[in-house]
This record gives sequence, structure tokens and C-alpha cells, in this order.
Amino acid sequence: MKKLKSKIFQLRSRSKMKTIKDKKYLVSVSTHNGLKRSNNEDNFAVNAKIKKESLIEHYQGEYSDGLLLGVFDGMGGESNGDIASEISAKLCAKLSKNLNADNDFQQINNFVTKANYEICRMLKNNESNRGGSTFALVFIKGNIVYSFSLGDSRIYLYNDGKLEQISVDHTLAMQKYMANIYTLEEAKQSPDSHKLTLFLGVDVNQNGLNAETYKPFEFTNRSKILMCSDGLYDMVSHDEIIEILSKKSVDYSQALMNKALEHGGIDNITCLVVEAI
Repeated sequence: MKKLKSKIFQLRSRSKMKTIKDKKYLVSVSTHNGLKRSNNEDNFAVNAKIKKESLIEHYQGEYSDGLLLGVFDGMGGESNGDIASEISAKLCAKLSKNLNADNDFQQINNFVTKANYEICRMLKNNESNRGGSTFALVFIKGNIVYSFSLGDSRIYLYNDGKLEQISVDHTLAMQKYMANIYTLEEAKQSPDSHKLTLFLGVDVNQNGLNAETYKPFEFTNRSKILMCSDGLYDMVSHDEIIEILSKKSVDYSQALMNKALEHGGIDNITCLVVEAI
């Protein structure tokens, strides 16, 4: 039987990858209600900057290393989902001030524990048992990328015309695929593809919830990282994403968002693209 989770990597010991200091990165992020939703339950964090109530629909900026990026997709109704993703984004922004690649990233799991607790407390105060937020998080130190997630917001690496999904979807469909009940294509088409098994807010009894941790990788000048909610990849095909990311001098996040809207925009859309400059 296939295992659902990827191997958890111990990050205390750095691999033999060479770290380059003083790298510069261009980050663009776009978010939109979509064409069918009246409210945007998505949120994002770029270091200490988040969407917040003012609704930053598009943002672009230059950063050096020590860059923390997050995408959060709220769920549980317009109010609960919006608040859950905002709680997560604010805690991520706070985390960006303290995170350091020289430690073992215990602070990432501390963030997960705190966000889960605050979301559960919010739901209890609202007398609701329905709500939460996905998260996809990337930390870049030098040219080394550390990535984490829970839920179905995704992290991709684009390099030389190829697009690789770094993150794992924590959905019932993927569980059934790993158990050889579904083929991969059946998993993608199944209604179970949107039934989350892990997310911030799922651990109502505070038993312990950790981030899914992926193998660190080097970020080259030819690469781009894409982080997005399901409102993007449900609307824009794998090949269309590659076509957009392969272009030069394009505002990638806005181009991807516009493509999702062009195809119907049935859900909230958030996409974040980072490239070395």
C-alpha cells in the first residue's frame, strides 16, 4: 500500500547544497473573489505583509533571502473561512520576524499549533463546528527553499519548461489513490478531491498537528516557485501554467489569475510567484 505522506525530513542537518548569500527575489501575488463568489476567503503573507481587510488584490515587491511566503484558503462559510485564513496569515507574518534556517524549524510546527488553536477557539465562540484554513508555506534562505503545507493549497517548482508539484494534497481522493482505490486520473475527477483530511482547525481536541515537511531544494536563476489555492489549478491546466511561467518579463501571478477568470473563476483565486533576479 502506498503511503499518503511524503518522508519527513530532519532539517537540523543541512544537506550538501551550496548556499548563496544575498540572493534577490521578485515576488508577485494576485488574489480575486472569482466570478461566482461574493467574498474572498483566501489570504496570503509575504514576510510581514498580508492581504488584510483592505483587500490587496495584487502586490509585487523585491526581497532578499530570509523570505517567508504563505498562501491560505479559508473554508467553512464566508465568515468563518475569511477569519480562519486571516488568523493564519497574521500568525505567518509574525513568524517571519523570527524564522531562521539555522534552526530545526520547530517554529513552523509552533505556528501550526497556534493557528489551529486560534481557529478552533474562533469556531467555538461562533458556535460553529465547521471551518478552517489550508496553508502552503515556503521559506527561502539564500538559494535554499524549505516548504511546508496542510490541505490542498499547492507549491510547485517550475524549471526549464517542467512543472513539478512539491506539496502533497491532503484530500480523501489522494488517500484513496495511495490505497490503490483510485487511479490518479480518477482521484483528480472525484468529488473526494475537495474533501480535506488535514488543515488548520482540524485538530479540535488539540492532540497535536504538525506541518507536512518537504525535502529542501536549491532555487536557481532559471526556476520559479508557484504557490496557489485550488481556485487556480482547478481552472488552469498544467500545460497552461507552464506556458505562462515560460514567458519572459510577465507579471506571472496576474497572468495566471486572469487565465483562471477567463475559464470561469468558480472559486476564490490566489496565486503567488517568486523568481530570482
